[in-house]
Parts: sequence; C-alpha cells; structure tokens
Amino acid sequence: MTIYLNDEDVAQLLSLPAAIQCVDEAFRLLSDGTALNSPRRRATVEQASVNIMWSAVPTRGVLGIKEYLVVNQNVTQGTVLTLLLHSLDTGELLAVIKADRLGQLRTAAASAVATRELARPDSRSLAVYGCGYQAETQVLAIAAVLPDLEVINVVGRSIEHRDSFVARLRQALDMDVRAASAREAAVAADVIVTATGSTTPVLDGSWVRRGTHVNAVGSNVATKRELDRALLERVGLLVVDDREVAADECGDLIANEWDQTGVVTIGDVLTRRARGRSSIEELTLFESQGLAVQDVVCAAHIHKRAKEMDIGQWLSQEPPAASKRSTAGTI
Repeated sequence: MTIYLNDEDVAQLLSLPAAIQCVDEAFRLLSDGTALNSPRRRATVEQASVNIMWSAVPTRGVLGIKEYLVVNQNVTQGTVLTLLLHSLDTGELLAVIKADRLGQLRTAAASAVATRELARPDSRSLAVYGCGYQAETQVLAIAAVLPDLEVINVVGRSIEHRDSFVARLRQALDMDVRAASAREAAVAADVIVTATGSTTPVLDGSWVRRGTHVNAVGSNVATKRELDRALLERVGLLVVDDREVAADECGDLIANEWDQTGVVTIGDVLTRRARGRSSIEELTLFESQGLAVQDVVCAAHIHKRAKEMDIGQWLSQEPPAASKRSTAGTI
C-alpha cells in the first residue's frame, strides 16, 4: 500500500528535533558502513538539470530514491523534489514523498549536528549569510543546539529580503536578531553559516575569529563558492558529510584547488573514528553537500508516523483496514 505525502504532511510529521536525530543516525550508519549512500548524479536536458540520488538503510528496512528537476534560464526557475521510499524486504513502494520541506529540514539538521559536535559549547553569537530558501531553517536548527546563543547577525544582498528575514526570526526566537555587514557579522561570530547560491566568496577568511565554527551549505556544485582560500588555510579541522561527494561537488574545495586528503566525515567524528575540536582556539569547518541517506532515514521516520497518525493520501481505491481516518483521500 503506497501513501502520498505532501510538504504540509512532512512539516506535520517531521519536527526539527526529530530531523536532527534522524540525520545524526544517518551519519553514524554511514560511518559504520551499515547504510549505503549513492552520490548525486546530474544530467542536463536542454534548459533542465536532472538530479538523482539514492540510499539503502537496512536498519530501517528501506531504500529511497530522490529525484528532482531544476529548470534554469540564467537563474533557477523551478525545482520540484520527490522521494520514492521502498521496502527492502518486499520491494513495495511504501511512499511517494514531496521532498522540498524534507530537504530544508535535513539540510538544517546536518548543520545542527555539526555545530553541536564542533562548535564551542559556550557559543553566543551566530552569523548567517543568506536570507533564502535554506537560511531560516538553518538558523532555527543551529539555535536548537546552542543553549547559550544570544545574538544572530544576518547578512543579505537584498535589504528588503534581509529585513523581512530578520523580522521573521525575531518572531520565532527570543534573541537579539539584527542586520549586519558581512565583516561585522564575521568578526562577532562564534558560529557562522553560509547558505547562499554564490559563485564568489561571501566571507573573507581574515575576518573570522579563532575558535569559530563555520557551516558552509550552499556550495554543492563545483561552480559554486562561498569561502575563500584564506579561510581554508586557517581551518584546523575540515569536516565533510561524505568524502566521495565532496570530491565531486564541493565548490569551495574544488575552486580553491584544495587537497582533500586530510578531510574527515562528520559520521566519523560522531562515532569517534576521527577527532573533533581539539582546542577552544581551533577553527572548524563543516562542508555540507547533502546526502540521500539523510533524506531516507528522515523519510522512514515520516512514513512510520504517517501510518501511526493516519496522515496522507492512499494511492489506491481503498485505504488499509488499519486506517481510522475516514477523510483520508485517494488518488
């Protein structure tokens, strides 16, 4: 029996704390070799870019395939993400999940996991570069794992978008949220997140204080770049979500011609196969590309809760006998 879940369903079924727990689990499974993750594959058809990625998670009994189409005409015109969740036991298609909200939550959760592990525990100031699709959930997730966080400095190209972003965060968080220049934000920050689509650095490495932790989430294509070489040269611990994926698509490392021999994965940090922060003055960096295994562990959680709460639309004429919500639609 296959169920369809839209973005509103996902938002109801996957809380931010649950997403953080799921992504933590996904990274650990990958480090253990328990889960299998296939890097994203891209192909171009006329003006569109086709993206496909998949992961098998035997501990959850599932395999998921995520696909999306990005239509470009100088700028991105549209992206629709879908995840197909299969049973590893039977091959049955368990769920078709609209994955836009899922993608936001799991990307934010990855930064939260990395921040929890790599930032100084007493971090009080966060700088966020970007005010777009991913930035707001990034801030909310990072705030959830920094108990002493007090100040959030926001950097954005558009004054209108930046001020609207600041207003939303002020409503969501009981903190001092303010607009700042790129330099002001970096100089004051204990933790930084860059969530932009930039092809040139948005952050000058000389501005960043010793002991800062940086999450870079926007550079998941070789042609994108948020960080300069000066910052990379100051980093004491460089962490990625997956070495193979980073080597193929981490624009910050590729554009700066950075030797990736010494990078470690966040999963290995979590499982203590690699060290974490070594001192309060060490500068740490997490390069987040986004992995299918994150999506699939989250999707397994979503599917389980959907059945428990009887949420979604059944892709059949009749819902299963266990269903109690008579209003569940069929398509």
